[in-house]
Amino acid sequence: MTVLAAAVPAQAQTGCVWRPTDLPLPANAISGSLSAASPDGRYFAGQAEEGTLLLWHDRQLTELAGTEGSWRAFGVNGSGHVIANDDAGAFVHRDGTKQYLPVPAGRSAVVADINEAGDVLGYLDGGSPTIVWKGSGTYELIATANPVGLDDEGRIAFRSGVIRSADGTSVQIAGHPAVRIEKFQGGRVIGRVDRDFTSLREWSLTGAVVRDYRISPSSPVGINRDGLLASGYFKSGTGNAYGAWQGSTFLGDVGPDLRVMAVTDSGLLAGYRQWRAEDDFWGPSTWACS
Repeated sequence: MTVLAAAVPAQAQTGCVWRPTDLPLPANAISGSLSAASPDGRYFAGQAEEGTLLLWHDRQLTELAGTEGSWRAFGVNGSGHVIANDDAGAFVHRDGTKQYLPVPAGRSAVVADINEAGDVLGYLDGGSPTIVWKGSGTYELIATANPVGLDDEGRIAFRSGVIRSADGTSVQIAGHPAVRIEKFQGGRVIGRVDRDFTSLREWSLTGAVVRDYRISPSSPVGINRDGLLASGYFKSGTGNAYGAWQGSTFLGDVGPDLRVMAVTDSGLLAGYRQWRAEDDFWGPSTWACS
């Protein structure tokens, strides 16, 4: 988790106790993690200690064949298509097979996001240009660097504060270029302004300011279509923590010894936590508000 430079006041809980539900791991796993969730919350993707990708569908576990040595699962959609990288390149695992994604000769690529149509967003080595692999197997190169996310309408948000539509037109969000988009999910754009690590701002798809988070979440990991935000932040007197917000309302810390990695439209937080302190065993979990 990123260590932030400034502390924010401790927050009072206002309505949620985040209760964990653990997901199964292979019987011989030393530990495991979860790094991606489909928007509907039915698929989760992660990996075992040795790098094999894991897929959970309605909480039933599948080990994805041929994925040993993967860096991590970067995304999963509602069809169970998982995107990842290994030392040989960028790939998608779908329909039971691992399929490497084509790139221009002499280049390599890193995946970043996948939408419900199966289109995959990534970038070539060095961060530019952006590459979009269509579900049909073709790809498109886009000159703008550092893509953050891809939605189901083909819009791409870039770190610099640009949102590009599928037809090639684009908008610049308020404050461009002194902004840094961190998350593009559920039709929502979240980021920071002027390298401010102690607060967040939300923009609309037209680039207008929606709200500032005065309570200072500073390292967002996900936001759903209803505005449920999960973020890391530096909590006064405690240190690094993960909290959840609904709009401007703080819903409470998720808990100790965990990493939140995703938020679903079904209202679940997902990631991994320390299952056992005695042998530092970590495993995949989801959290629900109660």
